[in-house]
Formats: sequence, C-alpha cells, structure tokens
Amino acid sequence: MADNKPYKYKDYLTIKEFSEITGVSADALRNYDKKGIFKPAKYGEGLENNYRLYSPTQIITIKLITLLTETGVPLDTIKELVENRSPETMIKLFSKQKRMSEGEINRWQNGNSAMSIYWDMMVEGMSATENEIIAMEMPEIRIILGGRNDFHGSVGFTSEYVRFLLAEHEPKLTMSHPVGGYFESMDAFLDEPSQPTRFYSVDHTGNEKKEAGLYLVGYTRGYYGETNELPKRMAAFAKRNGLLLNGPVYNIHLFNEISVTDPNQYLLQVSASVKETRRVPSQRPTLR
Repeated sequence: MADNKPYKYKDYLTIKEFSEITGVSADALRNYDKKGIFKPAKYGEGLENNYRLYSPTQIITIKLITLLTETGVPLDTIKELVENRSPETMIKLFSKQKRMSEGEINRWQNGNSAMSIYWDMMVEGMSATENEIIAMEMPEIRIILGGRNDFHGSVGFTSEYVRFLLAEHEPKLTMSHPVGGYFESMDAFLDEPSQPTRFYSVDHTGNEKKEAGLYLVGYTRGYYGETNELPKRMAAFAKRNGLLLNGPVYNIHLFNEISVTDPNQYLLQVSASVKETRRVPSQRPTLR
C-alpha cells in the first residue's frame, strides 16, 4: 500500500536527501558547488569539514540546470547565467536552445524514417524472387515527387538525378531517403526504361503518394539503368493474364549500395498500376 504520511517539511536538506529528491548525484552537486554554478543554501558547522545544506526552494533551480546541461548548454554559460541572469537573457538562451533541440529532433526523425523505409525495402527484397512477375495489392506510400526530367536537354541520367536532389521541394528533400523513378505510363517505361519521367523520394512526410491498389510487380538484378527486358516481359504477362496497364509505373532498388557490395546484385523492383479485365489467380502466377 502507498505511504499516505504527509511529507514533513524541513528548512534544510542534506546533500543525500537533496540528491534523492532531485535525481542529481551528490558528486554532481559537489562539482557544481566547486565551479560556482550551484551552491548550497548554507554550510553546516560542527564537523571536521563543513557540510552542504540545501533549501527545498532550490529544487526548481537544480532541475533547470539539469535541463540546460541535458540540452547541451556549456557549464561556463550556465555559470554566467547563475551569476547574472534576467528574463531577457533567459528568453534569449531558451530561444536558441529550442531551435537547436528542434533541429536535433528533426534530424533524429529523418534518420529514423529513412532507416524504417530501408528496413521495409530490404525485408521485401529478401522475400522476392529474381525475374519473378506477380499481380499484387500494394499499400499507399508517401513520396516527394520531382519535376519532369529533360534527358534530351541535359547530358544524361546523372545530370537529371543531381538536378532532382538539388531542386527545392516542399517538404524539403532529405538526401538519406531512397530515390526511385516514376514513369507516367507503361508505354513511357517501354520506350525508355532508363529515363524516368520524374524522380521520387520515398518519404513519410511527402505531400504526394503512390496510390494503394493492384500493381503488376516485377524484379530483376543489375546496376542502375539495367532492366534486362523486364518491361517487355511485364507487358506480355499483363496481356496473358487479363491485366490492363492503366496508370503510372514506379521503379526502385530494394537492394543497392546500402545493403550489398556487388552492383550486379542490386535488386530492382518495378510496379505498374493495373486493372483486372478478367480474374487473376490469387496465388502467385507462374512466369511463362
């Protein structure tokens, strides 16, 4: 059962009592005292060495000092504030630390988001079969979609890819997230499988999305730009199985330099939006 005895107020707390209440170690309290950052309310007498006594009203102050140290404020700065503080100086400091903390939070969230996406892609890649073609339902994916590429007016693929990375996007593009190619139709993919209409980044904060629905999905291995006749095989598969290719095509490498060292083992996934014109078997069809 919980102890319902009321707390007995004390004018002063020993360093041990103050440490237990605040969670700040006795060694840290002694260090703050030596550096002139946080001194006890008074020093007791009567022993060989004076001992530290703290007022309960000092709990808020030490909690603030702990908060400042945890958010990266140097001890020298904290000492200056203790010696000469005002609402103006504290507001200025809090504003600065708030911006820094928000930046750290954003970096952590972006990193965690990228790792989560790569995790899902690699797990999916491990269950895929090279050269397999299947019809399957795919979930919605948030993306950042770039502007139209101009391969004829540039020096080539790399130039357009870099232009996508450096362009202004809303939300801002994060370099750590995976990038894929978007084709506005299967015809565009068949014509130039290594020249996507646009590039896209898989990002949970994206304003655009790859719609959920039925997709014709194919896999092949090889370096960037190598599709190994996959576009033609997917189109033929769709025709044989009563699938109407009625929308955009997305490609992305489930395995790339993030996960494998041999470029020949990069695993490309191509997903093309389709509509059934006759029933497709629920199990994975055999590639013919």
